[in-house]
Amino acid sequence: MTQWRIGNVEFDADQRCLRAGKQSVLLEPKASSLLAYLCQNPGRDISRDELIRTVWNNQIVTENSINRVVVLLRKALQDNKKPHQYLVTVPKVGYRLIASVHPITNESGHHSPKDLEYFTPRLAIVALFVLAVTLSVVFSITSDTETDPTADRIAITPVSRLSVAQSNGVMSPDGQLLLYTASEDTHSRIFLLDDQAQNPRPISPATGDADFAQWANDGSFALYQFFTEERCEIHRVLRTTDGFGPPETIYDCYLGSFTELSLSLDNATMYFVERELPVAPYEAFALSLTTGTKQRLSQPVARGYGNHHLDVHPQSGRLLLLGDRSPGKTSVFELDPKARSFELLLAMDYSVESGIWSHREGYMVHPSRHPSYELVETSLGKGETSVLISDSRRVTSPRRIVSEDKDQEDYLFTSYLYNRDIEMPGQKTALLNSGAMDYLPSLSSNGNLLAFVSKRIGRSQILIVDLNTGALEAIDPPEAGRRFHELAWSHDDEQLVASTNVGLMVFNMNARSWTHDVAFELPLYGVSWYNNKTLAFSHFDTGKWRAFRYGLDTGQASMLDPRWALSVSNAQQTLFFDQALEVYRDDVRLTALERCGPPLWRYQLRVELDGTDFYCHAGDADNDVLKFDASLRSTRMKDVVSRYEFFSVSNGEIAKTRVVSTFSDIMRTQRGSG
Repeated sequence: MTQWRIGNVEFDADQRCLRAGKQSVLLEPKASSLLAYLCQNPGRDISRDELIRTVWNNQIVTENSINRVVVLLRKALQDNKKPHQYLVTVPKVGYRLIASVHPITNESGHHSPKDLEYFTPRLAIVALFVLAVTLSVVFSITSDTETDPTADRIAITPVSRLSVAQSNGVMSPDGQLLLYTASEDTHSRIFLLDDQAQNPRPISPATGDADFAQWANDGSFALYQFFTEERCEIHRVLRTTDGFGPPETIYDCYLGSFTELSLSLDNATMYFVERELPVAPYEAFALSLTTGTKQRLSQPVARGYGNHHLDVHPQSGRLLLLGDRSPGKTSVFELDPKARSFELLLAMDYSVESGIWSHREGYMVHPSRHPSYELVETSLGKGETSVLISDSRRVTSPRRIVSEDKDQEDYLFTSYLYNRDIEMPGQKTALLNSGAMDYLPSLSSNGNLLAFVSKRIGRSQILIVDLNTGALEAIDPPEAGRRFHELAWSHDDEQLVASTNVGLMVFNMNARSWTHDVAFELPLYGVSWYNNKTLAFSHFDTGKWRAFRYGLDTGQASMLDPRWALSVSNAQQTLFFDQALEVYRDDVRLTALERCGPPLWRYQLRVELDGTDFYCHAGDADNDVLKFDASLRSTRMKDVVSRYEFFSVSNGEIAKTRVVSTFSDIMRTQRGSG
């Protein structure tokens, strides 16, 4: 065995590679040999004499030589601070590896970065079998606040008519070729399509997923992100007379990070955003394509979701940067890479995931407030917004188009519909189905009620179904435009908490009203009830988890012991997760639960408590659920849920979500049409 998962990092002894989150570290040979030996002997006190005999092959070495290698190893593991989380010194003896160690086999559960992010069309493309219905829709839009005199009428039409879902399209500078993301077999790949919409050709390998294609400004090459379950890379492909040449890896990116790309005007520098961990904030970087040197750009402090999207101005070369300085609210910055400075242009009162410089100076083009059915243009000086186009489907990922004669300036965007259904045993499923997005199921403790989020009316509502009578109640959130992360019933089923991208809200079933609407400075993870008057949640900040309890009667949050990262409770038990996400009950580590997969996906805990039972996704099979009773005896439930789908358990019954259909097309605007 030459590969192990050590705590939250992975180690490949053959490659001497340590992967901490999305960061790959190449170890020195001796440090790699030392770590491999420790992985073969976890939890055991190993003397220096034994290390000299086994790792140093009886060479004559000083104690300082061993200490130096240990220091290097701790630095690579980011384990310098005491108390150590991985490698501890045993006084007068040697060393002991204290972190959990699991061998990695071909069947071990790895997790694609695409599974750790909000849904976008690129995520839907990977997993679904799609019969795409391509629409040609023309809307005449007149701005309410500002009007572009060149755009009295704007048409939107599909760029191509293909029978697969497509997203993230980008047009070549000469307007002749389109790069886009679509699925082929089990992977998403980058495809090249000519202006006659014939014979699309994949340009990315079939061995993994690819996304975020970007043309060079002269069309001489393209970049894209490529990732498998084990690695993340940025590929460059050179344009040839008949397509593209073989891919060249120019950068090893972090797993769990959507590394969106942009290029400097001279094509010498790649600008991108990434994050080291799936829960860490995004930051903006520059990579020299000639020297391979990576540099962090001057930018606002990244917290929460961080600085997550950027675009290069087509004339000045300055960067438009979107950053969420507080949950659910995006600020727009201009970065000057040469001067190493940044400036706040606009603070918005809602979240924007993607945006680009407009063709008009001083403006930005972006999707409207969530859920976005409009592409809008916003003045970066006044903050005034006008509608460019409205679509019957949701829109995302705008890109600029410039025609060869420069007279007609338009945009590409992705238009999509995403449909999930909620399933339960027996005839209960018939009460829940719709032709829209229904998700985040939460069963009440007594099993009589099911709450879930639905977009049946085009925006998010919470629906509550009485599973005995079929009666349905719709609850509107206090304000539109929120993204829902999680729903959870109180232990007495009298209150329902909704975790959103802004904060948490509590609905009282007896009063039929919202009683709490609380915003926080950081995103909330793993929101649940500790008791009927107290909520539990966690923040991730400055590289560390912090678990809290929030009193509804006091309006105050108190932090738990710094040892704990997450917690989950019901009326019968409380479980804690430490910083390595190992599970404890009554301060006793539950080693049997190491068979579970990662306990967190996106913002929601992937574990469920039902009385004295504990449910989790199986670590070795994402579609299986493991059930542990109070004595930690386990039962495997095969093929219960799709990979990373939400599920809820009450009285042994499971409510889950299922993908039904996805439609996704690349559309373009055409000014002056119609």
